[in-house]
Amino acid sequence: MVNNFSFGARASAFVKGVRIVARHLGYKKTVKSLASVNARQYSFDTDEFGKVNVEQYFKRKYNIKLEHPEIPLINVGGTKATYLPAEICDILPGQAFRGKLTDEHTATMITYAAKPPNVNAAAIVNRGLNELGFRQGAAPLGSFGISIGTDMAVVPGRILPRPGIEYASGQSSVDEKASWNLRNVRFAKGASLGNWAVLLIKDGNDRDEFDGPSDPQLLPTIRGFADMCGKSGIRMERAPPVVAECRLPRKDRTDPTRSQSIDAIRTTLRSLKVKPQLVLVLLSNGDKHIYSGIKHLCDSYLDLATICVHSAKIRKEKGQLQYFANVALKVNMKLGGVNHALDQNNMKWLKEMPTMLVGMDVTHPGPGSAKGTPSIAAVVASIDLSFSQYPASMEIQESKKEVFI
Repeated sequence: MVNNFSFGARASAFVKGVRIVARHLGYKKTVKSLASVNARQYSFDTDEFGKVNVEQYFKRKYNIKLEHPEIPLINVGGTKATYLPAEICDILPGQAFRGKLTDEHTATMITYAAKPPNVNAAAIVNRGLNELGFRQGAAPLGSFGISIGTDMAVVPGRILPRPGIEYASGQSSVDEKASWNLRNVRFAKGASLGNWAVLLIKDGNDRDEFDGPSDPQLLPTIRGFADMCGKSGIRMERAPPVVAECRLPRKDRTDPTRSQSIDAIRTTLRSLKVKPQLVLVLLSNGDKHIYSGIKHLCDSYLDLATICVHSAKIRKEKGQLQYFANVALKVNMKLGGVNHALDQNNMKWLKEMPTMLVGMDVTHPGPGSAKGTPSIAAVVASIDLSFSQYPASMEIQESKKEVFI
C-alpha cells in the first residue's frame, strides 16, 4: 500500500484519512498517520510473549510472517496510537482520492469529464436521478409526498457577437466548436528570430523520441516548423538551427525533483558555442519536474528563451501544420511580437485614455501539501498599446491567505 507510491510523492499525505480493513481480524479503521518507525523498531509489552516488536508479535500471535517489516507502520488509533503493518491492510473500495492527481490521471479525468452539455444533461436526468435515489416514488421521499422532477431548469441566455480580430494578412477561421485555425494567417506584428537551437531530451521514451540529431525524421520536422514560422510572419534566419542532445540520468527516488537531470541539461546548453536567441526543447514525455526545471534554469540562470513541445506531438503527421501554427504563436509572443489585435472599433474604448490591463490571482497549497506551504500571489499587466505583452511578478506569502501582501 505504501511502498509503491508515485515518484516524488509523500506517503504520509497519501495514507492520512484512508479507510482500510485489517485482513488478520477483519475490522475496519481509518488511518490517522504514518508512523516514524517500522515493524522491527516498534516494541511493546504483552501478557503472552513479554516485550516483542510488531514483526515478532504477528508471527507468534497470528502466524503471519511480514514480508516488508522495513516499511513504516500506520497509525489507526484514536487518542492513543494503534500501529498496524501496512501490508496486512487493504484499502476499502469506493473512496475518493483527495490528494493531487498525477498528470496522467488528470488528463484521463479531463477526457472523461469533457462531454457535450446534452450528454451531461441526459446522464443527470436519467442515470443520475436513479443512482441518487431520486426516481419517482422512491423511498423515503415518496412516503412524504415528495417527488423530484425530470425536467431541468431553463435559463435564458444570449450569444454575444465575436470581437473583430486583426492580422497583418488573412483571417482565422473559427468552427462551431469555437476551435481556431490559424493556418494561412500572418501575425499582426512578426518578431525576428536570428540564431536558434533545438534541444533533444532523451529520457527513455524510445517510442516517441527522435533517435538523435541524425534522425532522418528530425530535419524535415524542423524545416516544416521553421517554414510555418516564416509564413506566419516571423522573420527567420535562413541558417538551420544547432541541434543538441541531452541524455538524462534514470529516475531515482533519492532525487524526486530530478535535479541531476537539470544539471545535465545545464551542461548541454552551456556547451553551445554561440548563445541562441531561442531554444526549441523537444521533451521526451510529460515529466513536470523536467519541464519546470528547464524553465527555472533558463529563465533564472541562463537567460535563454525556451519553447517546450512534446516529441510525440510535433512529429505526428496528422494535424502537424496546425500544431506548428500553434507553437509559432508562442514563439512570436516570446520574442516580443504581436499575434493579433482587436480591430479599431473594439479597441477604441481601451484607447480613450492611457490604459493598463491587470490580472492577479493567489494560488493556495493543494491537498496533501506539507503544513505551512506558502501561497503564491501573481500579478500580470500590459505594457504596450496592443495589449499583447504581459510581464509577470510572483511572490510567496502566508499560507491560504486570499490577500495580496
